[in-house]
Amino acid sequence: MIVTITVLCIYILAFSITHIVMLSQEKDNTLISAMSETPASVIEALIAFFAVWSVLGLAGFHSYLAGTNQTTNEEIKGSWAQRHGEVVRNPYTTTNCCSNFTKILCGPSYSSLLRLTEDKNKEKRDMEQVKEKIEKLLQEQSNGGGDQAHWRHSAPNGAPVDHTDLQTQLREPTPPPP
Repeated sequence: MIVTITVLCIYILAFSITHIVMLSQEKDNTLISAMSETPASVIEALIAFFAVWSVLGLAGFHSYLAGTNQTTNEEIKGSWAQRHGEVVRNPYTTTNCCSNFTKILCGPSYSSLLRLTEDKNKEKRDMEQVKEKIEKLLQEQSNGGGDQAHWRHSAPNGAPVDHTDLQTQLREPTPPPP
């Protein structure tokens, strides 16, 4: 894609300049007078000239990455750079640049590990469900205590634990140790 845009920028630049040059030769005018007759071609040529440098640099960098079979992050971090005289080899690269390009362009495409389609409102819905359950329990408690089964849990040994008994035990002071 980037290489295609680079070719398009070069194409626009070349034919804008060709149009201006042909116009100046057609009427035996100077280049300046031909440029004043077609300001749109001059503007196109200027935009294409500046765009081609940024796009060409980007295309060159990504072609280098594809040729060495690296990601942008690996190149920036220097994951496969030589460190302290120790040669570190990229395990994903093949024997040469052409086989790396073939592997990238013609090889299987792997699914992304990013979860871009994950439900963003799931956490909000879960919180709303928790709030509803808490409100229901509080309402039942204020209407006469509600069902005490909500407050019963089992201890590690399997025996039921009644939180109302625990609350009364916590209120009573414990005797000091002998």
